[in-house]
Amino acid sequence: MKNPSKGPIRSARNKLMDLLARRDHSEKELRTKLKQRDFTSEEIEQAISDARERKWLATPAEIGAKYADSLHGKNKGIHYINHHLQAKGLPTIPMDSDLELEKARRLVENKFSAADGLSKTELAKVGRFLVSRGFDAETVRKIVFKR
Repeated sequence: MKNPSKGPIRSARNKLMDLLARRDHSEKELRTKLKQRDFTSEEIEQAISDARERKWLATPAEIGAKYADSLHGKNKGIHYINHHLQAKGLPTIPMDSDLELEKARRLVENKFSAADGLSKTELAKVGRFLVSRGFDAETVRKIVFKR
């Protein structure tokens, strides 16, 4: 007996609706995901065009702001956030130095217990840790050298 949950192969438009029902996607993401499902370029473009006409797609700025807020909440640095946004075909966001410094301080306080009495090797470790989280050199310098 056939599995009733697995219907016939769905159209690109139906798959696009499924994707958008879960979360907002950029057009680049939608194209990539639909292409992975072996839809033709014509089917993909028709589905995206239809979604645009029906106003199902959020603007790139709206999607980018949601992603950026989520990644700020995870204490990721501006370089990490902008790289993530670019990979999804979204516009980058400007850096807020105060926010970056605050996030970096929180991370260091949580990860390293004695932030004041760290040796040179431990300070180097702090710097590498912050760089790996996507923080810019100026923010890392301010945290490591407390200037």
